[in-house]
Amino acid sequence: MYTYKVKQTEKKTYFFNLIKKDITKVYLFDTYNEALVFALSEEIKQFTCIVSDKVQTTRKTFENYYTLKEFKKHCVNNSMHFLNTQKCRLDEKQISNYYFYLIGSNKLTKLKKH
Repeated sequence: MYTYKVKQTEKKTYFFNLIKKDITKVYLFDTYNEALVFALSEEIKQFTCIVSDKVQTTRKTFENYYTLKEFKKHCVNNSMHFLNTQKCRLDEKQISNYYFYLIGSNKLTKLKKH
């Protein structure tokens, strides 16, 4: 089957921001859903699907799903769909916790763009 490769680049600084270094980590996943959940939780914009040695395709994470910023905006405007309440009484930190809860519990249907 396919293998999904997610690259994550992290910027590190040492010695009072004098030395800056980029560290790239590569994660391999067997299923699309595992790679998608990881990319959504780490806010990685795209990942690669390895079909064979010569064929690779790119999947865009936020083409079909909301980013955290978009989710906060839509959650306040349309709280009945996202929270099942009439008014949104959550602050931004609680909304972001709910966003990551939906990702972690694999309930991605509320994060899909319509």
